[in-house]
Amino acid sequence: MVIATDIEPQEPPMIEVRDLDFAYGAKLALEDINLKVARHRVTALIGPSGCGKSTLLRCINRMNQRLPGAHIRRGSIRIEGHDIHDPRVSLTLLRQRVGMVFQKSNPFPKSIHDNVAFGLRIAGVSDPVVLDEAVERALRAAALWDELKDRLHQHAHSLSGGQQQRLCIARAVATRPAVLLMDEPCSALDPIATLKIEELLGQLAQEHTVVIVTHNMQQAVRVSHDTAFLHLGRLVEHAPTAQLFDNPQQALTEAYLRGTF
Repeated sequence: MVIATDIEPQEPPMIEVRDLDFAYGAKLALEDINLKVARHRVTALIGPSGCGKSTLLRCINRMNQRLPGAHIRRGSIRIEGHDIHDPRVSLTLLRQRVGMVFQKSNPFPKSIHDNVAFGLRIAGVSDPVVLDEAVERALRAAALWDELKDRLHQHAHSLSGGQQQRLCIARAVATRPAVLLMDEPCSALDPIATLKIEELLGQLAQEHTVVIVTHNMQQAVRVSHDTAFLHLGRLVEHAPTAQLFDNPQQALTEAYLRGTF
């Protein structure tokens, strides 16, 4: 049973997962997932390794469908009320509306400017002035503009690891997606770089709905408004972060949070 009484959004949710069963071949990875993600909030997905956090995250932009045998057995995922598996939904447009930042930074082998402008060019934007303005806006959103404004035409791989990850965030937000998915974005970074990205999340939520997978429970407390706890492919509990950590309603959640799992 999922406890989510106090988290029902007052307006229609940005993301709604309904009765979702997802499988890799014959192996069921997610079972009976029902989750509403409120707009302009940071939602953390927590749980032990293999519980389905990253699988659920990747379902939200249909990234899992690239894997042989991966499929939805039943249920649906809606973004802004639209079923993302509706045949009329363009996968290209979906990826523009749902940005993704991965565990390991993956800047393209291009300049800093061309990395950030990549998605816009794919979308057909070619005006240099528009591209330059969008690049500046995205780098400011990722707290990189002051560091990189004089280095825009340098190779992206010349940046530090933390800068590369923030560059990937800038690239993801350049198309102004409604949703930003982040799969353990700080796991490969040092504490200083991690702090910079954590500080960004609250600002990003002003423009985007953010869903972040993290193994770090302290990070979930620091950065998220809401938290969902998964175990063995099922959603156990979903509540405002302070409520879930201070007063979990499920014994399984409490055991995980207290380290007596």
